[in-house]
Amino acid sequence: MEEENNILRETVAEFCEKNLDEKKIETDGIDKKLTQLLAEQGFLGCAIPDKYSGSGLDETSYEIILEEIAKYSPTVAMRIFVLNSMYYPAVNGTAAEETLKDASTGKINIAVDFINKKTGNESVSGKIKGTLKNILGTDADKLVVFNDGTSLVSGPFKSESRDFMGFRGLKFGDLFLDNSVQVLDKSNRLSEIMEKAYGPASAIALGMIASALQKAIDYTNVRKAFGSQLRDFEPVSFRLARFRSTEVILRNSLYGKVDPYYTFNFAMEHLVEIARYSVNTHGGYGYFKDFGVEKFYRDAIVMKSIFYGTEELRKLTDHVYSEKINFI
Repeated sequence: MEEENNILRETVAEFCEKNLDEKKIETDGIDKKLTQLLAEQGFLGCAIPDKYSGSGLDETSYEIILEEIAKYSPTVAMRIFVLNSMYYPAVNGTAAEETLKDASTGKINIAVDFINKKTGNESVSGKIKGTLKNILGTDADKLVVFNDGTSLVSGPFKSESRDFMGFRGLKFGDLFLDNSVQVLDKSNRLSEIMEKAYGPASAIALGMIASALQKAIDYTNVRKAFGSQLRDFEPVSFRLARFRSTEVILRNSLYGKVDPYYTFNFAMEHLVEIARYSVNTHGGYGYFKDFGVEKFYRDAIVMKSIFYGTEELRKLTDHVYSEKINFI
């Protein structure tokens, strides 16, 4: 299996090198041509069963794909993650599961309302009305909404896009709803779905950490200050070496199938720190897009703010104690 995994890594890396231009993606978004390429390679619906036109890959293969793509474009990795780790489990086993065929082949765009923890929109007579704020993917054709229950809303949508710090290749903004809605489950399944996505989310974080760190190491190998290479300054080299060990520990935890609660916590705790330091090693150049490191810092901050907060720490604590804790 290790040889197969290495071949998969090389295949994904080669695809990314040829097809993922992050500057273009952040400016123009993930266009239809790139979406089609991702679908044809089997990356777009990689964890979705083949009966829904997906690749039906195992968890390890799925995480390898996310890690490798995140090294080049966290935006594209997030697009794949939302489809496979959030949309798929929300619609699977429901009357809406047939939409997976079009989603896996790139015929439709999907989005999931996972940034807002609760919405106040009303569902009346098969329609949902109101404003849905902070949607990552306002150009979607189908949208999963978590409110009192779990529902699927069909487009087209009226939207208002605005600038977003991270994952800029995915259109971000508000949706003004007066659309048909289909109830998938009477319970809100967001927490359950998010917990099962800890592994894939950690894989994206790992890819971002690995790429940002490598850019910092490469830069300190060629950049000089006060007549010496940056790598010769102990505070710089020691910290980058420590971060490399962090990357290796995270990779071994993820693919060694360590408890996903701990792996996810470890990834989120180090993601922003490493991305920020990678920018800092470049000095002022780190904030220029041409050096390709600032996007990891922006995306890291957004990813941590979306996926990691008090609620996740509560879940981790409950997991450690093997029971629900009554926090004060």
